[in-house]
Amino acid sequence: MRLLKILLILLIFIFPIAEVGRIQFSNGVAVSLNDIFLLGLISAWIIYIYRKSEKISKGELFKPIAGFLAIALASLLLNLVNLSFDRFLISFLYLARWASYALIYFIVKDFDAKFKLKVSFAMLFSGSIVVLLGFIQYFFYPSLRNLYYLGWDEHLYRMFSSFLDPNFAGAFFALFLIFSISFIQKFIKGKKWLSFSAVGVVAALTLCALYLTYSRSALIMLIVSIIAYLFLINKKKFILLILFGLLLSIFILPRSFKSEGTNFLRAASSEARVKTTGEALSVIQKNPIYGVGFNAYRYARNEQGMNGSQWQVSHGAAGTDNSFLFVLATTGIIGFTAFLWLIYKTARLGIINIKKNKFSIVLLSIIAGLVFNSLFINSFFYVLILEWVWILAGLTENS
Repeated sequence: MRLLKILLILLIFIFPIAEVGRIQFSNGVAVSLNDIFLLGLISAWIIYIYRKSEKISKGELFKPIAGFLAIALASLLLNLVNLSFDRFLISFLYLARWASYALIYFIVKDFDAKFKLKVSFAMLFSGSIVVLLGFIQYFFYPSLRNLYYLGWDEHLYRMFSSFLDPNFAGAFFALFLIFSISFIQKFIKGKKWLSFSAVGVVAALTLCALYLTYSRSALIMLIVSIIAYLFLINKKKFILLILFGLLLSIFILPRSFKSEGTNFLRAASSEARVKTTGEALSVIQKNPIYGVGFNAYRYARNEQGMNGSQWQVSHGAAGTDNSFLFVLATTGIIGFTAFLWLIYKTARLGIINIKKNKFSIVLLSIIAGLVFNSLFINSFFYVLILEWVWILAGLTENS
């Protein structure tokens, strides 16, 4: 158990490396340092389970996770006739990666309460480093133009931190801000004013970082998550005031509305989302029951002539800007139903533990925000977001 604890803390500490530690291959496959550390953690966990004599509890999310995985795998197998072996293998590898990150929930949930508290402090430190790296990037590396050949967009004058994408970075900042606020609330109750001040500074910087991503989807996630959080802690009277402050802040940003990337009313990205939505609906219409195969969306788009010259390395070609449409397109109505069940059960995990576990409110608020955020970016299948969601789900479940 001690080795498992050390490896989990190490996984959390290397999290800020994020996409910077990514190795991209020409066939669309990518491996990150995070993936490698996770593989070590899972290997140690499997050995621990094998050696442990008592029964391991399955947890609240075992059935929905297993159900979605089974349907996603079935969708791939049913599409074998449309996929070459290497394309099937590449698609399967992402499914295996998704399953690997889901295992974090099973690993974390059985730790004792004392260690879970240590995990939360490690997450607070790790998230703070991501924010710090974001400010360093914003002032000294304002564009990804030199990485365009690897499939990254330019993102000029926007904060993207080590995520290399302002929209996903913004989603993480929204998640981390809610997480930080829960600590602020705890420190106020405990009258730990030094800790309150330190985390207060982190939260303020995180809010600034989120705005500097100029991501509308991140702002929507923050608004929804904040409303949910205030509602759950019975502070409803502050909702309108905070909502007004969040929207007003848009107009005082240094580059707000001064370029296409920093314009909250920009039309180009909206038009692009409308286009990808139409493409997704076209794919869904032709494969409504079991989809084109989980993560085989890139190849389905190529068959229908929707991809450009960089379709094998472009990150956008692998999915669509909507997690729900992505699930419908790749696993069909059957997989979509299983996915909704998984979201429902994750939210329910927070609800049933809301009086017993402080992390439940954070989990519920983040899930609410992600539901809206994932309508604009594929955040429910972005593993750096998933890692935190699964850890929080594990922290929420009482052993």
